[in-house]
Amino acid sequence: MLTTRQDKTSTTARPNSLWQQLSGALGGDRRGLFSRRGTNPDSVKAGRIFRHSDGSGRSETATVIGLCEILGMPHVRYDLRIDQPGHRPFEDGPRVLGMKTFVEHFCEPIKS
Repeated sequence: MLTTRQDKTSTTARPNSLWQQLSGALGGDRRGLFSRRGTNPDSVKAGRIFRHSDGSGRSETATVIGLCEILGMPHVRYDLRIDQPGHRPFEDGPRVLGMKTFVEHFCEPIKS
């Protein structure tokens, strides 16, 4: 049985693999990761208030307590309040979310 293999010393240029492209995207300016959707991560500071509405009358309000770093990644500590028509408000906290997830979910800043 004959098999052919490409010579490992081949000098033809290969395009970057997906993993090389992703690792390049993670290096340098990390704001590019957040710019696609959501709030600007630079605006997330202690005392700021953000909201998420699902369109059915239910809204989640997050009051930022502070920022922290877990395993080298930025995270947001916040208190949560859920308002739903016909129900008492539900308050819980403190909670923690990664910065990327927080700015994607709570994309409506409220004046504080």
